Amino acid sequence: MRPAAAALATLLATSSAAAQTNLAETYFNNGNRAFAAQRYDEAARAFREAHAISHRPELLFNLSRALERSGDYVGAVQALQDFASAGAPGFDRAALDQMLTQLRPRADQQREREEAARRAGQAPEVIVRERTVERSVIEPRWFRVEYRRSAVSNVGPWVTLGVGAALGVAGVIQGVIASGSVNTLNNVNAGTEAWSQSAADAHSNASGEVTRAYVFGGLGLGLAAAGALWLALRGPGERVEVRDAPRIAVGPYGLGLAIGGTL
Repeated sequence: MRPAAAALATLLATSSAAAQTNLAETYFNNGNRAFAAQRYDEAARAFREAHAISHRPELLFNLSRALERSGDYVGAVQALQDFASAGAPGFDRAALDQMLTQLRPRADQQREREEAARRAGQAPEVIVRERTVERSVIEPRWFRVEYRRSAVSNVGPWVTLGVGAALGVAGVIQGVIASGSVNTLNNVNAGTEAWSQSAADAHSNASGEVTRAYVFGGLGLGLAAAGALWLALRGPGERVEVRDAPRIAVGPYGLGLAIGGTL
């Protein structure tokens, strides 16, 4: 009986976790739908409920945006600070700090208005209104964060490096040829080699070969350095939120389907 009881407890726990996941997804989806319809207070309520169930930090960012659009700047700052404290996964911290810097003055103004209303004996404005969030399951919307570079930024540094390397190799080859011509002339001048057609050719070509070696080598080195510098300074690219298909994972004994993805 004990193994059977343990298996039953495992199945019940799996089923409960799956139910919680489905409920969080429903709130998340309803939040997305409400946000798209500009019902920001309803979206904030849905994102708050989804986070309370799933504890996914990304939902705090969604909650902050919904609260900001609804006019609750105090709540938006708090949600964004909680998102930062949770590590702000997939989000640039400099951009996050800039958003907080822009929101804080509005939050301060909101507090001042509410304090003035209290002193005047008026009830402060309720920003987020309680509404019943529809729990119907709709098509999931998953997002992931990517950083994308332009085609020029992706290909340009490598092309520059390649051209620089090719010119560098050409400079080395030209330098070897020029060295041979110079050695031939030195041998003729030293009397160790008789004057010949090859010596005449070396005499007429040596100056141009040395010049080409320096030009090719210099250009190659410059382009290679420019390509390496371009690679180092081009950055991660533009931040883009991309729709992603949900990933399905089957739990133990084929029960407890868990949909995974980025909320």
